[in-house]
Amino acid sequence: MQWRKNLVLSIMLALMVVSCATPEQKAARAAAEKAAQQKLQVDLAAKCDARTAELMQAQMQNPAFFTDPKNVKIAEEYRQKVNLPIFQSCYKLAWDNYINQIRVEQLQNWEMHRRWDDDMNWMMFRPRLCRDFINGRTIVYRC
Repeated sequence: MQWRKNLVLSIMLALMVVSCATPEQKAARAAAEKAAQQKLQVDLAAKCDARTAELMQAQMQNPAFFTDPKNVKIAEEYRQKVNLPIFQSCYKLAWDNYINQIRVEQLQNWEMHRRWDDDMNWMMFRPRLCRDFINGRTIVYRC
């Protein structure tokens, strides 16, 4: 019984520590997420057209990309390249491919864990338990 209390307390402490991030830590995490997202966008665009990826990189690095009078010609080239139907369809395919790769990796992970769990059940002679809902109540039974 004591171990349950310790487990609950340690989980509560971990949740409190995670939620007590300073504003600087939150800002750093948000900046890192934004940088990773932008890098992914540029990488996907590079699979379709290298010049468009370069223009995207320049646009992401310069907040005043479209309003700066020096960039008028480059901004117009960026708009034309990004609005091409062939680029948009290629980018959509690259995005779908990226999402499907993540799904395949996740399914492989789940399958590996399931196989490992089955092996451990056999080695430890543990009964495999399944969970189901009957009349709105959760029941656990031996599979």
